[in-house]
Amino acid sequence: MQERDKERLIAFRQELHRYPELSCQEQQTAQRIVTMLQQSGVDEVHESIGGHGIVAVIHGRQPGPTVGLRADIDALPLQEMTGLAHRSAHANVMHACGHDGHTAMLMGAALDLVKTRPARGQVILIFQPAEELGTGAPAMIKDGLLERFPMQAVFGLHNWPGVEAGAFVLHDVPHMASSDDFEVCFHSEGGHGAMPHLTTDPIVAAGLFVTAVQQVVSRNVDPENIAVISLGSLQSGHASNIIPTTARMKGTARCFKPDVRQQLERRVREVAEGIARACGCDVTLDYSPSTPAVVNDSTCTKLCREVIEAQWGHEHLVSHPISMGADDMGYLLEAVPGAYVWIGNGKGSDAPALHQPDYDFNDDILEKGSDFLAGVARHFLDNNDQVLDNND
Repeated sequence: MQERDKERLIAFRQELHRYPELSCQEQQTAQRIVTMLQQSGVDEVHESIGGHGIVAVIHGRQPGPTVGLRADIDALPLQEMTGLAHRSAHANVMHACGHDGHTAMLMGAALDLVKTRPARGQVILIFQPAEELGTGAPAMIKDGLLERFPMQAVFGLHNWPGVEAGAFVLHDVPHMASSDDFEVCFHSEGGHGAMPHLTTDPIVAAGLFVTAVQQVVSRNVDPENIAVISLGSLQSGHASNIIPTTARMKGTARCFKPDVRQQLERRVREVAEGIARACGCDVTLDYSPSTPAVVNDSTCTKLCREVIEAQWGHEHLVSHPISMGADDMGYLLEAVPGAYVWIGNGKGSDAPALHQPDYDFNDDILEKGSDFLAGVARHFLDNNDQVLDNND
């Protein structure tokens, strides 16, 4: 990549970082992306797919297969505390997960693929909104993404703090968890704290639920499987001597297998309903499935490994544990074979973590991430017949 293009990508990334937008509000971000795509010389730009989603098309020199490359574009509701010159100009909104960097790396791949077009086929660039809500990928799919732009495979990158800058992590097993949210609310008539025998107590029910739901994983899920249930919110009452009418809790359930996912939902419901009966309360439960697990296709993972080893050597592949974090790239990988790869953001074990106010994407990895995405696209298009045969 020429120095001029590197500087252009860094400026683009930092502009996105300075003006972040929350999920489903990415209007100006989308316009910045469209402008940059038009300047880059891509063949087609399609806007407003599944909200503020953008798709660009780059044609190869000859007809052939199609490969997709995806990046997310939304920010988080968080006040930035980095003190950087390009820090967020918007209060309580920041790119704390590196989506600005993902977008810039995909833009870098676009510059590369336009400058040196693939020998055949075409590349679909997917700039996806609302990843943080888990709604962006399914919205684009529902809006006809895969019918309008059919592709044989799709690839993406996510930066990973703590991993050496520019090193790659590839997983042959599910490596980002499914994510489901739930809200449990126990209801009673309420009453005086001095006369609890005249009412039922939703706080007691909530306390029992907090304890009991933690036993679902340890007592119901096979130890060979990985699952997590966490409660992140408990709200009830306002005075020391009043038994409230409600106690409300919010939580998340994470795992890697569809059958375990169903098991977690069933047991959360059974625990909530059983405690309500035992305490004489009513209960309502809103269980909201969100993103599926991120599962790489084995042949596409092999292709990524070949690209990394050919361009940078085997030493640039490192090991890292799987994550209970979620990503709606899982929706795309359910529909199309592909792979989601992690690229190290650097700074070792003390690196600011994702979703933290002191986080920033490492501009030093922009070139490498761009080269990887462009390389994967070319390698897939050059070897598509073999990839399809292996998947069949």
